[in-house]
Amino acid sequence: MNDSKTRYLISRYAGIVAAALVVIAAVFLYFCWGTQTTVLLVRHADRQGSADALTPAGTARAQELARVLAKSGISAIYTSEAIRTQQTAAPTASLLGITPVAVTAADVAGLVSTIRGNNFGQRVLVVGHSNTVPQVIAEFGGPAVTMGDNEYDNLYVLTLCRCRWQRIGLANLQYGAVSP
Repeated sequence: MNDSKTRYLISRYAGIVAAALVVIAAVFLYFCWGTQTTVLLVRHADRQGSADALTPAGTARAQELARVLAKSGISAIYTSEAIRTQQTAAPTASLLGITPVAVTAADVAGLVSTIRGNNFGQRVLVVGHSNTVPQVIAEFGGPAVTMGDNEYDNLYVLTLCRCRWQRIGLANLQYGAVSP
């Protein structure tokens, strides 16, 4: 084989390999350095005994949540069907001009699927219960979290990468008065 033909074949194959590498890099960047979805999770605020309503302290906590989240960029709010979760979300929803979506508390997988499908790359608030907040975190692939029956001041910030490796970040913050 002569030198010019060899150089031609090498340059041709080098071009094909370079193009393939560019495509692979673009796909990798698309799936791994894209927009993150952020899910903020709280348990409903302080409730009145076994009633499905907030105490005055719970109402104050819900107002404080709205103040804390005022500049958060939340674009959707999900609550359970319980009145206390809706009352907790109401000040934030009113402040941000968002209509909360009530979902069945027992359908954690459905809620997670909805958020993944409808709120990709957005910031979302979920107001749940002491049992459902840890379940939502786990369903997204986050670490195990436990909440006591009297814990109302936790604000979990779950960040989801759209990578195939599903990198999950979880921060546990507190807001409002310290839980009893």
